[in-house]
Amino acid sequence: MGVKTLDKDFLYYASLGHKVMSVEPKSYSNISGFRQGTSVINVEKVKESFFLSKHFVKSLFDVDVHSSILFINLDETSSVITRFCALKSLEPYFIENWSSGTLTNTISKHKIDAIIVLSTKDNNFIIQEASKLNIPVIGLVDSDTTVNLVSYPVWSNDNSVELQYTITSEISDIILESKLTQFGMSCCG
Repeated sequence: MGVKTLDKDFLYYASLGHKVMSVEPKSYSNISGFRQGTSVINVEKVKESFFLSKHFVKSLFDVDVHSSILFINLDETSSVITRFCALKSLEPYFIENWSSGTLTNTISKHKIDAIIVLSTKDNNFIIQEASKLNIPVIGLVDSDTTVNLVSYPVWSNDNSVELQYTITSEISDIILESKLTQFGMSCCG
């Protein structure tokens, strides 16, 4: 679609991690080294994790066009991005006032097959709730974050609003493309 996701600028900014002292020990296998005291996420891990997440989303909607992904971002600075991408793909979103049990209550009203969470470190309580409900989680994971409960981690600098937009937009494009393809096939058949 229209978004260039793996150009040099994207990969450069996506690979910038956190300061050496705040790196999560379990993420060392995804770090290619350190530069001026900052961890550098392995570019191949960025590509691979993003590809796997996109493949999961595509397969989810190719199997059932009525699948649903809940977009979640509680950060005021970038929540408008999440809202835009969710609306573009006609998917539900949540951008403020999360309280314990919100996911359970949302699922009881809507069918949610997966969630995408921007900044997994800041939203670990949401990921824990999704894990209890056996809901797959796609999440932006930085070098200072544990990935224990994230089903499809996207290794990336989770502080970059531009990266959040690029990744979320690409996923919403995949959803929209699958829905339009299914709609076109149902009209012809």
